[in-house]
Amino acid sequence: MPGAGAGYSHLHQLLIRLKEVRDKLTRGPRQIQVRRRKIEEAQAVVVQKEAELKEIRAASDRKNLELRSKEVHLEGLQTKLNQATSNKEFDIIRGQMQADNAAKAVLEDEVLESLDRADALQAEIVGCNALIGEMEDDARSFANDFEKLAVTLHEQERQLQAAISDAEGVIPGPMKEQYRRLVDAYGADGMASVEKGVCNHCFVNLTPQLEVVVQSGKLIVCHSCGRLLYPSSET
Repeated sequence: MPGAGAGYSHLHQLLIRLKEVRDKLTRGPRQIQVRRRKIEEAQAVVVQKEAELKEIRAASDRKNLELRSKEVHLEGLQTKLNQATSNKEFDIIRGQMQADNAAKAVLEDEVLESLDRADALQAEIVGCNALIGEMEDDARSFANDFEKLAVTLHEQERQLQAAISDAEGVIPGPMKEQYRRLVDAYGADGMASVEKGVCNHCFVNLTPQLEVVVQSGKLIVCHSCGRLLYPSSET
């Protein structure tokens, strides 16, 4: 069948281009969803950090109150120490003050650590929010660009479908049902060319007899991968 290989190859290339266009149409919304999901994940991190910051500040406030109470208590002990009437009483009060001063020092360290951690968390939150802003700008820009691209892609899809419908006229009547079944199931992958006796889908060698059949311009189904085989226009 003169020119059959070129006709099949043309049809196959149209199917491949249609697949590429549809892949782009499918990939765009998925990429938009990926961006949105990453933004939501980043926002969840901020919420978690803000909750942690709130807890740290509340704990710091409690420790500050405890520290103030300790200072008031020490002031009272100092007054008692000044009024002590015996060495024994003096030693007891001084021992209490030493213990309270040690506890006060621990509290002061804990308060400072809380403040440092709060400052660090606040800086992290600011950084995360800045990053979220950039991610939102990127997602918005990508969505706008894809919306414009989708118009072109849908037009290409329509044109390719029309061209494919015309090109399918090369398929012999007895093979049309099988062709339709394979293309509906696998799209462009439902067809494969044969070059030098090899199926270009599964790369299995055809028997010499089948190769002769294919090169005569007849369509056959690959015994290995089940694709519809046609002769390469270059062989």
